[in-house]
Amino acid sequence: MTMDTQFLTPKEVAEILGVHQKTVHHWLRTGKLAGTKISYRAWRIPRSALETFLVQNSNIQPKNAKQVINREDTGITESIRQEDTVVPMAPNTTPGSKMKLYIRDIMGEDNRAP
Repeated sequence: MTMDTQFLTPKEVAEILGVHQKTVHHWLRTGKLAGTKISYRAWRIPRSALETFLVQNSNIQPKNAKQVINREDTGITESIRQEDTVVPMAPNTTPGSKMKLYIRDIMGEDNRAP
């Protein structure tokens, strides 16, 4: 069999991903992971479906990927590169006050140093 047509069992997928076999069955039943039910109990997962699942559920973005930010208060959608998301810090800011500034920014309050 070639890599394109290779099918895996839920047990093999569970071993590859390091999860329980019941978790793989849950993903299959809910449609989160694509697979084919070949009998009442037996599933087969194409290797390509597993690779697609890994890409879709990864929290690692490519370096040049764009991130979309929705601003509910203004109704504006902005597309920015992830490396451009630098929050300017006030001079002489302590680590404890970073959280306060972050919360004030979220709440829309004035960002003066405490």
